[in-house]
Amino acid sequence: MIIAGLPRTGTTMLYRMLAAAEGVCTPKFYEVTNLAPAFDWDFDPVTDARIPAAEVRVAGMMAAMPELASIYPFEAMAPEESIFLYYGSFVSTHEQSSALVPSYNDWFATADKTPAYRYLKLAVQFLQWQRRRAGTHRDGNRWLLKTPDHLHGLQELLDVFPGANIIQTHRDPIQTIPSICSFIRVLHAPTVARDDAKDIGDAWSTMFAHSMNKVPAIRAASPGRFLDIWYRDTVADPRKVAEAVFDFIDQPLTQAGWNEMQKWRDANKREERPAHSYTLEEFGLSEARIRDDFAAYRADYIEQVVA
Repeated sequence: MIIAGLPRTGTTMLYRMLAAAEGVCTPKFYEVTNLAPAFDWDFDPVTDARIPAAEVRVAGMMAAMPELASIYPFEAMAPEESIFLYYGSFVSTHEQSSALVPSYNDWFATADKTPAYRYLKLAVQFLQWQRRRAGTHRDGNRWLLKTPDHLHGLQELLDVFPGANIIQTHRDPIQTIPSICSFIRVLHAPTVARDDAKDIGDAWSTMFAHSMNKVPAIRAASPGRFLDIWYRDTVADPRKVAEAVFDFIDQPLTQAGWNEMQKWRDANKREERPAHSYTLEEFGLSEARIRDDFAAYRADYIEQVVA
């Protein structure tokens, strides 16, 4: 299962909720940031040196960028985005998350993303091998991956993972685009000497609009492989969403599985974290610009749903 939707559409909430169910496995932060364990590791999860190293890394990130507490909850043991597993391919938005490089952005718009997904497949195989050795991966377990970056290489993703089920999440880009821009500005702050908010707004709105405009044709060529989930449903009726996901993959949602998901939700309430504030204008954007950039997407998935 692979979650792919615009950033800030509830992808992390859905991802971590589903990951709580038995039989669903996800790459954890301590794994994606340090894929290879120590050569002398005995495959005992308790002694994995990557875990304390990741805890130090998260603490350092939060100290350097305290705004992250309101935007994205990094945790050493939490399920983490698959972009961390393949950004070493140098074909992802990870580079643009550190600093804008216009020539790279221009190249990325049409670059073949296949090397990134071959890299991802190898990385997941490597993690599965480690978990089998550690006794924590069982036959029948199903991998769940997630990152909005998948929208930029959706066809290549489907080619490399021909058996994947894609969960596409939806929310109005008038809300999501300034939110991701705010996130990226925080990530840029330690490495960029000036406030590049307006450059971020232009680049990231353009980049995601370009990719979203290619999605309908890709979906039409892969019938039955996509499930649509709306942010408002993930927030308001999570059990209905969970049931839809498990029905989509032809697996029953057990009461025990739902109980674990609910337990995760109870322990990770959004209102217990600081509020995340942003505006379109601070990134040089407007509702008119977003409506124009995402006209087809909003017509298909936002306007008719609201209506």
